[in-house]
Amino acid sequence: MLDKKKLLILIIFLILNIFEFSYSVKAEIESTIFLESNKQFLENGEEIEVTVNIENTKIAAFDLNLHFDSKKLEIVSSPENSNVVDDRIIFVWYDEKGGENSKQEELASFKFKAIDEGIANFAVDGNCYTEKGENVKIDFKELQIQIGEISEENINLELQKQKEEVKQIDEAKNNAKLQFLRIDKEGLNPNFSNDIFNYYLTVDNSVNKIDILAVPENTNAKVEITGNYNLVDGLNVVKIQVTSQDESIKNIYEINITKTKNLEAANTNLETLAIENELLYPEFNNDETTYKVEVSNEVTKLNLLAIPENEKASISVLENEDLKEGNNDIKILVTAENGFTKKEIIIKVYKRSQSEEEAYLTNQAKKEELLKNAYTLEKIYKSEEQEIVQEENIVKNEDYNKESYAKNIGKFVLVVIIFLVIVIIIHNLK
Repeated sequence: MLDKKKLLILIIFLILNIFEFSYSVKAEIESTIFLESNKQFLENGEEIEVTVNIENTKIAAFDLNLHFDSKKLEIVSSPENSNVVDDRIIFVWYDEKGGENSKQEELASFKFKAIDEGIANFAVDGNCYTEKGENVKIDFKELQIQIGEISEENINLELQKQKEEVKQIDEAKNNAKLQFLRIDKEGLNPNFSNDIFNYYLTVDNSVNKIDILAVPENTNAKVEITGNYNLVDGLNVVKIQVTSQDESIKNIYEINITKTKNLEAANTNLETLAIENELLYPEFNNDETTYKVEVSNEVTKLNLLAIPENEKASISVLENEDLKEGNNDIKILVTAENGFTKKEIIIKVYKRSQSEEEAYLTNQAKKEELLKNAYTLEKIYKSEEQEIVQEENIVKNEDYNKESYAKNIGKFVLVVIIFLVIVIIIHNLK
């Protein structure tokens, strides 16, 4: 157990730490934590010592994490104030004398044993504090060692791995999409998808604002929301702009909000949406605004049937002429009775090329042949099944007839016996 003095120091340290966290005080002190090892190259089975060091700064407390490659290394020893969790070592320390014995240079030392060949990486992160409870801004440096022979294959594999990691980092920096979108009103159409950028909502004229929660996939991306307060009667366009971390990409998600007393006059729903001789995917549903369909190489235009729920709404179809091979986007614009509430429905049409059409027809012919064979086999099976049933019925009838005959004979014999008994009784009475 800690004595009273140690407990007091720990409480003071925690209070300072909580104060720093609550008010987000910027660290005025900067430093670097780096890793050193007594070997840069080692054989499988050998041990290595890794130290965690800080440059030119005295610290009175720290809580750090040392990450290592658990597939290539296993921990042999670590400080008493540490704990191993999977491929991470958590180690903490504070000066019991309140900064009198602050640490500098080497903070901790660890021993590992090599268990597999290849390049192994070490990384460190966490927090460091001065005797005044200030959070030191740290630049963390990584460490890399080689286990076993440095072969060209190992080098190429590692280079490929590093390229993939860099690519993932770059993709994350370029990411300007939302992870999810939530609003405080029901009726958002369609359901949220990060690849859909246009949404629709109709609200009563008593609604003056829409609260929105928009979270980006990359937490370092910037999200700006405009137009969701002070809603006016009629059409309001709310814009959610997501700017990627490197500011190279901007995506804008729009929510078209109609504020009105007459909700039916703002109705842009369809009663029916269908294509002649083709199937939509997914099936038509007013909660969907994007559909897919694949058509023959001979199709140049879709025969669409789009009927609005409100007969006073109007429908216009765009880009439904001269469909080209490959991808086509047909747009169906529904304009409500009020003239300003609109909904755009997109049908993504894939028109097969000539070679794809031939392959498709060949495949369909094979399917038809298989279905025909299956149908023939089913007919044969049913015919045989019927014959078996008929035979079973004949046998049952024969058994029934035999049983009935036996019962009738039994009855006849019984009647004869009773008759003879009666005759004998009458004869004796005489």
